[in-house]
Amino acid sequence: MKLLKIAGIPALLLKGRSRIVVVADLHIGIGGYIDRELVNSLVKLCEDCNASELVIAGDFKHPIAPARREVSEFLRLKELVNLALVKGNHDGGLDGVRELEVGRYCILHGHAKPETESRHIVMGHVHPAVLIRHGAGGIKEQVWLEGELEIEEKRRNVTVLPAFNEVCASTALNVEKAPGILRNLNLKSMKATMLDGTYLGELGDI
Repeated sequence: MKLLKIAGIPALLLKGRSRIVVVADLHIGIGGYIDRELVNSLVKLCEDCNASELVIAGDFKHPIAPARREVSEFLRLKELVNLALVKGNHDGGLDGVRELEVGRYCILHGHAKPETESRHIVMGHVHPAVLIRHGAGGIKEQVWLEGELEIEEKRRNVTVLPAFNEVCASTALNVEKAPGILRNLNLKSMKATMLDGTYLGELGDI
């Protein structure tokens, strides 16, 4: 099974005998607003990719406690696509799993220590970005983050998904610390790639 980035979209395609779309961090309900177009865009993405399943790698919704409107959107999405939720720290009240093994990959959210023995981790939670400096300031750009890290005393190949909801705050990893299971790790050798495919290099060099 191959792990492919979808050009221009913060989503992955796991391609093998089946085709599975993976996204993370929708944060439905952020700012008190229910953006129904996020769900609609996921349905279209699955159709465009001819995917048999959609996996959300955590944080479908933004309110941490169960919230009726956000749960309703989750149930609406389940009616429209074959959906699997890997629960994130914001997903109280939703049905899902802690980790999901797909071939040689393990999909998890990234806020809690992994239980998997897999060497290939796909995760969200971080909302990865880099600060591209310009003059006295700079701009944040969402990125894919990829590389090898030691997590729970095991070398892992790690792919970190950008947040699917662009309204979410991001973490500029060349100047800020990562949250969750990456918090105390040295990420300087991790490779950053913008959504349009532009390779920016290793975090330690940006």
